[in-house]
Amino acid sequence: MPILRVYGLLLGALLVCVIIFAFTYQGNGAQVLSQEHEIAEQEALAAQPTPSPTPPPPAVSTAGRLIPFLQTGAWGYKNTAGEIAIAPQFSSAREFEGEVAFAAQDGKLGLLNRNGAWVIQPTWSDALPFSDGRAGVCLDGKWGFIDASGAIVVDYNFREVGSFSCGRAMARTGSSYGYIDVLGTMAISEKFRAVNQFAGDIAFASSGSNTYIIDKSGEPQFTLDSGLSGTGFSETFAAVHKGAVYYFINQYAKGAFQETYQGALSFSGGLAAVKTEGLWGYITTKGVMKIPAEFAGAESFSAGLAAVQNADGLWGYINAAGTLKIEHLYAQAEPFSEGYALAKRGADWFIISTGGEEVWLYSE
Repeated sequence: MPILRVYGLLLGALLVCVIIFAFTYQGNGAQVLSQEHEIAEQEALAAQPTPSPTPPPPAVSTAGRLIPFLQTGAWGYKNTAGEIAIAPQFSSAREFEGEVAFAAQDGKLGLLNRNGAWVIQPTWSDALPFSDGRAGVCLDGKWGFIDASGAIVVDYNFREVGSFSCGRAMARTGSSYGYIDVLGTMAISEKFRAVNQFAGDIAFASSGSNTYIIDKSGEPQFTLDSGLSGTGFSETFAAVHKGAVYYFINQYAKGAFQETYQGALSFSGGLAAVKTEGLWGYITTKGVMKIPAEFAGAESFSAGLAAVQNADGLWGYINAAGTLKIEHLYAQAEPFSEGYALAKRGADWFIISTGGEEVWLYSE
């Protein structure tokens, strides 16, 4: 092979190597530059202050008292801060009792938990409040009892029932009344024309023309005067009346105090509202008028406060000393429970604290 041809081949091969090297170098160089750019960007971002994350909205508390409210024709629940805890979706709603509440859709009552979920789907036509861990419920015209889980603990055997107290609940299968125990067994036979709830293991019950104080076995302990009616015992006394004359008796059916009244409510917190000379005041369990009769209307004490009505028909709240603690502002004023009461001013309902602070609930 001539020498010039050899040299030509070598130069061609060398040129190919140079071209390959150039392309390879350019690719690697671009890659290196790209990596350096990314590193610079990362360092620049790292040098910037880290923005604070947006906090999630605070959860609405469902602890404590949950109160039904009305909005655009549907009922829901608010907490005592006035926040919507369960959105309006019910045709009616009752207050929570512990962890559950009765609420209705399409005219049927179900059992609701604090998350707004059904424990028991709407089933019942009527229901009583929980007492002694049981609530009376009506299905197809018959009454039974459930516990707080919604489980049936007394079957649907009765035409009418009352709430449990002292291990007894009024019940009837026919026209006369008796009492069942917590298992649903008839503990006192259906032999009375009218009965009251037990308190302190005694109750009023009427048979024929007589009214008795009975014990938990149904045995009459004392016979009341003819024509006397009462609403049951509270703090060992019962307000009774014969016609328009009211007075108090003790558990032995004896008159507790000498005074008679034009009206009387049960004792609560050691005080009872009584009406004398057309106005209401409060007596102690000794029969002493502690808070003068100067109110147009009065309710029983709860949480140390009682609703009283002034001459203009407006309600406020007094304490046990008779001092006005919440001004006469309201057309309606309900008892306190868990530190709060409901009161209506104009068309507006408010949640009010024992200190008189208001939180708007809804407008009628």
